[in-house]
Amino acid sequence: MSIPCAGTYRLRSVKYPNQLFDLQGGSATAGTPIIGYGNNHESQNMLWTMQVVDMDSKTVRLIDVASGTFAQCGTPQKAGVGVVGNPTAGLFKIAPMKNLGEFAICTTDGQLACCLANANNYTQVTLQKANDSDSSQGWMFCTA
Repeated sequence: MSIPCAGTYRLRSVKYPNQLFDLQGGSATAGTPIIGYGNNHESQNMLWTMQVVDMDSKTVRLIDVASGTFAQCGTPQKAGVGVVGNPTAGLFKIAPMKNLGEFAICTTDGQLACCLANANNYTQVTLQKANDSDSSQGWMFCTA
């Protein structure tokens, strides 16, 4: 299955449909948390430009429109670590999930996926063991 085309998107949680992938405050400071936050159509920190680095491996960069910084997996790359914004380019693998139009945003090895634990604003997106049946790891790429 293919991945979304390069472009600018709002990344909507599958499990919590009003929560979007949001760079907290749109800050360009390294280590700024990426959180779930209620949809705000005027907020540029909820807009992400996806650059496809390698279509065969489904490797991409996610760049926050408000700050120009990149989503990164954080270090070390292990379950429970928060996803953050960083001026240094980070890479992700986009993995189709079981339902059409739903994708996991994974580490490049596909072992961990970006997960939103609940529907509360300011909940940090964290890495969890990839599971294509877990809707808290699912994201929809909604055109901006």
